[in-house]
Amino acid sequence: MAILTYYGVDGACSAAMALLRYPKAVLVASSASSVAESLGELSRLMLDEVHVCGLGVWCPWSDMEKAGLALKKKGASIYWHCGRGYLDAEREQLERFSIPVLVEAGTNTAAVGKFLGVDDRAEAELLMALAWSDSNVKGAPEEEVAPGEQTDWLDLIKGAMAQYLKYQDRDAYPDAIRQLADGQLDETGKHIAERFRRTGYQYILHGRSAAMRQLKRRIVRCADADRHVLITGESGVGKEHVAHLLRERSPRFMGPFIPVNCALYASNSNLANSDLFGHLKGAFTGAEKARNGRFVEADHGILFLDEIGELPLTVQAKLLRVLEDGWVTPEGADTPAKKVDVRIIAATNLNLPQCIREGKFRADLFHRMATLRLHVPPLRERAEDIAQIAMERLNFLKVEGRPKKLGKKELAILKDYEWPGNVRQLIKLIDRAVLLEMSLDEVIAEEKDLGELRIYDSCEGKGQEYLTPMSRAQVSPIKDIEKRYARHVFELFEQNYTATAKALGVQTNTLRYSLLGEK
Repeated sequence: MAILTYYGVDGACSAAMALLRYPKAVLVASSASSVAESLGELSRLMLDEVHVCGLGVWCPWSDMEKAGLALKKKGASIYWHCGRGYLDAEREQLERFSIPVLVEAGTNTAAVGKFLGVDDRAEAELLMALAWSDSNVKGAPEEEVAPGEQTDWLDLIKGAMAQYLKYQDRDAYPDAIRQLADGQLDETGKHIAERFRRTGYQYILHGRSAAMRQLKRRIVRCADADRHVLITGESGVGKEHVAHLLRERSPRFMGPFIPVNCALYASNSNLANSDLFGHLKGAFTGAEKARNGRFVEADHGILFLDEIGELPLTVQAKLLRVLEDGWVTPEGADTPAKKVDVRIIAATNLNLPQCIREGKFRADLFHRMATLRLHVPPLRERAEDIAQIAMERLNFLKVEGRPKKLGKKELAILKDYEWPGNVRQLIKLIDRAVLLEMSLDEVIAEEKDLGELRIYDSCEGKGQEYLTPMSRAQVSPIKDIEKRYARHVFELFEQNYTATAKALGVQTNTLRYSLLGEK
């Protein structure tokens, strides 16, 4: 036997209902867009029956028919259950390769239970009550809504769904369904429910591209290894989301999570030392009382150092010492004051190897941090994810009472744009188009009028769009601009002096000694 279901409260409960009848059945979760693929995988097994619990079909019917007939050819009967009416229009297509069990039962759970003859069991009462709590189930009788003591089960189901969305964890949801059928919540299930209560569906990295699937899998591996992690990627790709996902999955989830924006320390090492490592009373003017600092606050937890490339070199040396032995020396002290157990998660949009070559980042600190490294790809390198991210944002705006649909033309417009600001920029432009009732052509044209907005991942170019300053504070001397531009072009030409000099229209010696500052 095999049971195929979807991600949702009613989907989980209907699959658990089927498990009451077939407790040893193979259990598979799928989506409406990949249901044919899931049936195709089941066709490799020797099965007598497949019970499909309420899955819709959002893939080509030709693919569905091919997978279904492959199962039938091997002797399997496919029962396609639905108790909420949304598959009635597809009955004729379903009959080509399956036995539609389409009834009016209020929930898919009730429909499955009635067909398999298990709806009168004591365990079925919990499942049918929980199913009415599905947000997509309409017309729930007041007495059927799950009472407060069943919250743990709902949090388990939703938490297991979140584990799939966040980490591509395909085991958590089937495990939760089996716990539902057994009526026993194990320790792993309790942890998943507790995580969901604390974070919900926050920090999901939307996208089904191969690059994003690989990133999510690597996040799980890095979270399990209690080592420092370096997250790299352009501005706006979601590096902070990755940091939160690492924390949520790690053994330190219940400990403190202390975020620090190192960009605030760019030109103030005294502030960085005091804020990170603490200070003694009277250590400097204004130090009226002692302070522990961020490292001590993060003890037995995680310290998130965003924009780590901005740390002054003197502070980098002190940070390296703490990473080596765990001892923190506050400002004004001659000896270490406290030993801490802290995991560092650092993020940067700078090219740290280039910063090392320019003498602006310590190589030993980089190697200490970069054993575990996660790179978040820019949106332009995973254009297949753009439509999903846009749809997710539109669903969010729809809940706020601002519905809008995108046609093929609008989606093509989104895919044709380069997205220098990555996911953050995409969300901003979708919001602007909806809130101001503008077309995507208009909002993208306005964005292009602003000029080049990408934050370069060089070391010197960080923090300002130096070719098109948007404020007086971003204006720099012409000589500095020439050097930065030359350095950027030098990297584009893979550090080829001759090709770079030719592109810039200068002599090679001028490039090396005047523009690149070599000795």
